[in-house]
Amino acid sequence: MKHSNNTFASVMLLCLGLAYTQPVFAQAFGDPLTFQGLSHTTSQSAAARAAGGITFGMKNDVSLMFLNPASLTTIQGLQFSLGGLQRYSYSKQNQYYSGIQGTSAFAPLMEGTTGSISDPDTNIYKITYVPTQADSVQRPFDSIGPNWNKSKDKSLPVQFLAAVPFTLGGHQMVGGVGFVEYANLNWYYQNNNSLSPSVLSVVNGTIATATLNSNPYATQWYQYYQQRDGSIYGYGGALSAVLSEKLSVGVSGMILKGSTDDIEVRVGRGRMLFFTNSLRLDRPGTTSFTKTGTSDYSGAEFSLSAEYTSRYFNVGFSVKPPSTITRKFSMVISQDSVALSKRFLSKIDSIHVITNSSMSGEDNIQLPWRGTFGFGLKLRENLRIGISYEVRSYASAQYTGLNGTTTNPWLSCSILHVGGEYTAASWLTLRAGVSNYQEVYQPLTEGIRGEPVNYPIYAIGCGVAVGNAHLNVTYEYSDMKYVDTWSNAVSINRQITNSVIASFSYEISWLK
Repeated sequence: MKHSNNTFASVMLLCLGLAYTQPVFAQAFGDPLTFQGLSHTTSQSAAARAAGGITFGMKNDVSLMFLNPASLTTIQGLQFSLGGLQRYSYSKQNQYYSGIQGTSAFAPLMEGTTGSISDPDTNIYKITYVPTQADSVQRPFDSIGPNWNKSKDKSLPVQFLAAVPFTLGGHQMVGGVGFVEYANLNWYYQNNNSLSPSVLSVVNGTIATATLNSNPYATQWYQYYQQRDGSIYGYGGALSAVLSEKLSVGVSGMILKGSTDDIEVRVGRGRMLFFTNSLRLDRPGTTSFTKTGTSDYSGAEFSLSAEYTSRYFNVGFSVKPPSTITRKFSMVISQDSVALSKRFLSKIDSIHVITNSSMSGEDNIQLPWRGTFGFGLKLRENLRIGISYEVRSYASAQYTGLNGTTTNPWLSCSILHVGGEYTAASWLTLRAGVSNYQEVYQPLTEGIRGEPVNYPIYAIGCGVAVGNAHLNVTYEYSDMKYVDTWSNAVSINRQITNSVIASFSYEISWLK
């Protein structure tokens, strides 16, 4: 008998596997980890970040060599720079629900409030009446609530750079080499009430009510979260030249290498069966899994820039040609599926099928042309302001998956940087600015499709000079908030980030 049950369970698991060959991730971003976080490229200049991220008009800063290589021509001596970053982030999600299509049991389940509801008294029914799920309170099989929060500290080196001026063919030139953090791939997403298929999707429609009593609508209920920790680093150099008294050009290139630790977890919470005016929660088909592994990234990136500088203003641009970043990954997968539930003696128990496997492969993403242009104004001899506008045409970024299929997973976005610096004394410079940052994704079921999540990043900092040594310190604050709106439900997402960036540089007088 036991052998028969196991055989039947295996058949049920196979059917479930076929049903989930094309998974529907609803009420979550839920896409498997591929290149999430890659759009969070790093600005290595503490001074520029303190001024809102502007990259034109900043002088004598070797940290800009991969963002605006033309600016290297302002360096007067052999300059070394070392920098680092400390980041603290706090993320949370709150969910709120109302009833759904006459099913009053749904909202208490999703909000985790069934503990405050007592069981109905079925003794009032006649002896011939057989109670159904409509006559009982459907209670969760776990203690997972709808809301969550998470804090994380991160410290890491951001850069080590060096540059030196020289003369070649009568032209003033500067060459530099460096190691920098290219992109911070730290990523986290969680949804404790994921449903597949969705019963709350505004975009795809909700469930129909016809014939539900004879053919109930089934959806899997689960907790899902994914996390990635790590960075991609760039190793390369830059070369700039003065073409005329006011015009400078530059080029830079980096070899990209990095790795991340990845984890995806799905915790099956049960199967919901929707009848016309009631809901039943059971276990068949419930699947839990844990995927852990690593990803290794490789690629290259180049930048071309030019800057025109006069006494009272400067203007410039920087462009990045298309590039491809490849990811090689490997993971171990542990899966636990409930094939069916059976009654054993006086209780109902579940038959589980547990499997362990591994997976490895390679995918890539092709990044399109990207660019930044901006200008700076000298309002007074000791007061300068600047504006930079960064264009990221990521809607045409093409992701090629393990099976060779291509998709365009991101939205295009743009970032406006506004800031300035004030030289309070020969040894002290004060800076402040703001960036209007945009992500490459939009709120789920957003009314205006294609509008990415956006939020401001505020910055303030200072630069202190003692002889040939310079210390730049910057504080950044951001508060990202957006709302995922569903049919009769909302998810309110928030992430607060505090960052401190510091760099120390030293310049040695140099004959060009």
